[in-house]
Order: sequence, then structure tokens, then C-alpha cells
Amino acid sequence: GAIGSMFKIDASYLSPNVGMAGKLEEATKEFGVPLIVSEYLYNIFSEDIKYLCREMDRVVIEGFTKPTRLYTIDIISDNMIEKVDAM
Repeated sequence: GAIGSMFKIDASYLSPNVGMAGKLEEATKEFGVPLIVSEYLYNIFSEDIKYLCREMDRVVIEGFTKPTRLYTIDIISDNMIEKVDAM
């Protein structure tokens, strides 16, 4: 929604999903991993992507009542080859 005054309006995105994303980003520092995804995102991954994931913990995230599983993706980005489509 829009917040601010009649002289300046900023767009602000407030929702449970935005809150969850912020908490997961903060948790990357605690777990020492570059990426954390919740079970909600994990559940829609293809089987090929799920194979790369590792379950790390099951936690109750602040602002939510149900526990959620946390996953990281075990890939080494230095070994990845970038595919560039020719235009």
C-alpha cells in the first residue's frame, strides 16, 4: 500500500509472505548458508530441484503459528556454467 504524506508517497509491501522472506534472509546468516527456502516453496519445486535441497531445521517463524521446515540448496555456484541464448 501507499504510505507517506501528501508531499511524498512510497510504495510499501506488507504481507505475511514479505515478512517470511525477511525472516528467511536473516536466518541465512545464522545457518551460514547463501539461501534458505521454506517448505511452502520447496513443495512446488520439481523433483530435480528437490534432489539438490537439504532440510536444515523445523521452526516456528515469528508472526506465524505453524512450524515450517527450512531447506537450503546444496550447489556450488563456482562450478555452474552460464548458458547464454544467442539472439
